[in-house]
Amino acid sequence: MKRIEKIRKRLKTVRTEKGYSQDYVGEQLHMSQIAYHKLENGKTILKVRTLLELAVILEVKESYLLGCDE
Repeated sequence: MKRIEKIRKRLKTVRTEKGYSQDYVGEQLHMSQIAYHKLENGKTILKVRTLLELAVILEVKESYLLGCDE
């Protein structure tokens, strides 16, 4: 599995563990639920800035999302 696929899988896992909907996370990122869905599922490019914002929203370290921390 490629690193970006692992990051996207970790995003989804953390989001669901926290009980956050795609709609909620999308709103926090100022995008629609559909746009966030595409981001989480690899249909659009995940930018570094967005990844950093997601770490704040999901209350995890950036290194965790990148797979450096367990």
